Amino acid sequence: MDSSTAKIQERFGERRAEQLRSLVTEELIKAWIRDPDVGHREPFSWVLRFLGRRPPAERVTVYESVPGEEWCLARQPASRGAPYRLAARRRFTSLDEAREACLRRELHEVLGWGEPPADTVDGPDLSVEGPALLGYADRVSAAPGDPVAFMISAEGVERYTTELVRLRHVDDNPAGPGVRVETVPDVWQGDHQGRAQTTRIGSHIAVPDPGGATTGLDGFAVVAYVHPTCVTGVRQAIVARWGDGDTPRGYALGLDEEGRLTLWLGDGSGETATRIETPLALRLWHGVGASYDPATGRVVLAVRPLVNSVNSLLSPVVVDDRPQVAEGRAEAPLAPADGGELLFAALTPDSGHYNGKIESPRLWQRALDRDALVAAVSDAPDAPEAPLRWWFGTPEGAHTAASLSVPCVGRPELDGRLVNMPVRGVTGRHYTGDADHYAYDPRGYGAIHFHDDELADSGWEPSHELTVPDGLPSGVYALRVAATDGSCERAIPFVVRAPAGTATGDIALLLPTATYLAYANERGLGYVPVVPQGTAFLEQRYDLGHSLYASHTDGSGVSYSSWRRPILTLAPGYRIHLSPFMLASDLYILDWLTELGYSFDVITDHDLHAEGADLLRRYRGVITGSHPEYASARMLDAIESYVDGGGNLAYIGGNGYYWVVSFHPELPHVMELRRGLSGTRSWQARPGEEHHATTGERGGLWAGRNRPPQKLFGVGFSAQGGGPSGRYRAGPDHEDEVARKLLDGVPEVFGDLALIDGGAVGDEIDRYDPALGSPPDALVIATSEGLGDGYQFVVEELGGTNPGQGATENPHVRSDMVYFRTRGGGSVFSTGSIAYSKGLSANGYDNGLSRVTRNVIDHWPAADV
Repeated sequence: MDSSTAKIQERFGERRAEQLRSLVTEELIKAWIRDPDVGHREPFSWVLRFLGRRPPAERVTVYESVPGEEWCLARQPASRGAPYRLAARRRFTSLDEAREACLRRELHEVLGWGEPPADTVDGPDLSVEGPALLGYADRVSAAPGDPVAFMISAEGVERYTTELVRLRHVDDNPAGPGVRVETVPDVWQGDHQGRAQTTRIGSHIAVPDPGGATTGLDGFAVVAYVHPTCVTGVRQAIVARWGDGDTPRGYALGLDEEGRLTLWLGDGSGETATRIETPLALRLWHGVGASYDPATGRVVLAVRPLVNSVNSLLSPVVVDDRPQVAEGRAEAPLAPADGGELLFAALTPDSGHYNGKIESPRLWQRALDRDALVAAVSDAPDAPEAPLRWWFGTPEGAHTAASLSVPCVGRPELDGRLVNMPVRGVTGRHYTGDADHYAYDPRGYGAIHFHDDELADSGWEPSHELTVPDGLPSGVYALRVAATDGSCERAIPFVVRAPAGTATGDIALLLPTATYLAYANERGLGYVPVVPQGTAFLEQRYDLGHSLYASHTDGSGVSYSSWRRPILTLAPGYRIHLSPFMLASDLYILDWLTELGYSFDVITDHDLHAEGADLLRRYRGVITGSHPEYASARMLDAIESYVDGGGNLAYIGGNGYYWVVSFHPELPHVMELRRGLSGTRSWQARPGEEHHATTGERGGLWAGRNRPPQKLFGVGFSAQGGGPSGRYRAGPDHEDEVARKLLDGVPEVFGDLALIDGGAVGDEIDRYDPALGSPPDALVIATSEGLGDGYQFVVEELGGTNPGQGATENPHVRSDMVYFRTRGGGSVFSTGSIAYSKGLSANGYDNGLSRVTRNVIDHWPAADV
């Protein structure tokens, strides 16, 4: 029982708190404030880990009440979408003082250490309110002459202006070159009336039915097989033909606020609810059904668990599989729903979304008696055949589950369409575990998994349909929208490419837009130690969709991310807990290329996936962004073909080409991820669900498909962590003739200056290892030093849970800078660190990182185009 587990954990917590209380001293707290890396060393690491084991909602955090000027203590949101709440009256003008006060507060609450805080409060809410401008473009990149549509929502903004800006550097750190954003004169400038736009979230299936075959006016019975995953406190419809007007009309079978199977009937003035009093057990397969006879008003509900050894959370030996039946009577005749759609997994397009799997819904246009209904929910051989049946699995012989429609058997006019990308290619009630791919076991994969918070497209109306001007240089641009009263503004970035089929630069800067999508609107995975207002705003706005690090309402991992929604984590100047983040980090590279006078075009992962190696062959060299973690097979194939054919690649980052992603064939703005059973991951796919619906390929790590990044890039993910970043020292091959050229003018120790965290080796790092596929003749021209035990060895290489996996104890926890030639005359240079780009502009661009990068690029031969 859950209560038994809670008691065991509570007893453990009490004992551990007693052990740790004596270890805390004033000296340790002061040392942590001076150097947060102390938190990664014993004994203080024990204390911090114990504090961190509590649920986020029970913890106190530091909240940035005035950006860069004032902080306070706050409670984490009590539930998803709730605001932070003030936890203490005191305001701090020093972040270190606020962090210390937060630590002391938690030490007292959890360990009983120190004096009780005197200024605690519970509220008010720290809501991020006020006018807001949100928007997105319909495409990631465009060439001169291409149209770009921008969707804008002006919330509390009466009028706003637009202009086109070019982005070069957006970090205002005084140690760097500062913000460099230029207005493009006389382009896309205007003054516009504002209007708010809304988003419908939640996945479901809509079945158009203008002929009224599913209205139930002459009576009906409906049956489906369901695997519910959570109780939400609101209705969750499984099958519904429900009017969304002012009065209830139609019918809906689903779960009520307490998770009980319920049939709702609307008569045009009120509703009748008939339910089975026992809540449906979660994460078990059930047959569920309801019947309504208008002649008598009789309602029958039935439910039966359909559990085998592998399809559900529990073993069949502990599940009572006897059917439950309830009967009732409608108080007034059913009034058919307005409109013409039958919905699966939603009450209306805006409400009552279901969380869980549904398989094989079926509908009779007449009532069934009690015995027939029980036979149908039991999937018995003698059950009556339904005239309307929908198949949610993949067709026989299909190799993908990418279809956006579900067929109504024998009635194509009643085929359904998927809304907001519910997850296909998932196990169903007949899953046996003998096959782990839906193409080889269609019967075992007959389900679709729905969520109430899925989003594939915000669906906003275009506010501006603009054309990229001829002659506009390739680069990173944004449509800047600003309220005319000065209350708010937003920049919506996109990439301008060279004209189709051409190159206007010598080099291509390849922006990792797949990674941008993976992290889009990342909210912090629960607890955020220091909360900027940007993170707080995102926490209040789940209508903007999830990152691929998040979990849905029911706890399952988010598999899809869409470009067609506002992605605030890409907006220049938008501050979150990870800032400077993604695009901002890659603009360090763009700024460096510009400052040093290189001729370059900007391209994206989306372009590379669409066009392949032909796109790269126009350039003498390609430079990646700082964190190209997510890659499709087409992207890897293109890069491999390019360097094998004589192309030159500089992988200026870390933890790259790690996870498998794919793009939907009909919705290219939607990217899919299935996190496998290994790797550093925020969630993992359920058994049997590791294959992508969009392509049929196996997901997870590229290493799990024997295509680790070491093979193509020379290095692969080695560690991630926190604390001060490290630096490079000339490596074991620095005396090689080629290495000497690449290190010409570079000091023996370099990369010890960076805009963030003090060094260029940090965040996530890669190492060279021939045992994992690194080319044996690659030159290790530099390797890292100075990392602490905040950096821990990657989990996929651990054979056990042994201690000693930090940077000071494990020699594999390091970053290596490598260079090698390919058989076709190409070359690969890899830096093995996400933080590398943050050091390029240090000391006015005069530093070892800048010099070695320049030496590599200048070593590339001229393009042969």
